[in-house]
Amino acid sequence: MSTQQIALFVAAGVSIWVYMDAKKNNYSTPMSIGWMLGVFMLMIVFLPFYLIVKAKRAKHPVMSTACEHCSKVYFGSPNYCPHCGYLVRKV
Repeated sequence: MSTQQIALFVAAGVSIWVYMDAKKNNYSTPMSIGWMLGVFMLMIVFLPFYLIVKAKRAKHPVMSTACEHCSKVYFGSPNYCPHCGYLVRKV
């Protein structure tokens, strides 16, 4: 196995990890794919940048709450549950 093939496998593995980690940290699918492609194409720039953004985002967590009606978790403070439409906050 050549050095180029090993580098390709490492880049693919790290980019897949970044995609799964981004999805776990509530990034949208297009944003997760963007991070994954950036890391795959130019790991030396995008991987440190992703880790810095991830650390800053962890300092400011998004509040999650369970709906009283459907018991599904939603983020932020909407007036209505995004899953069932139940009024969760008086306007």
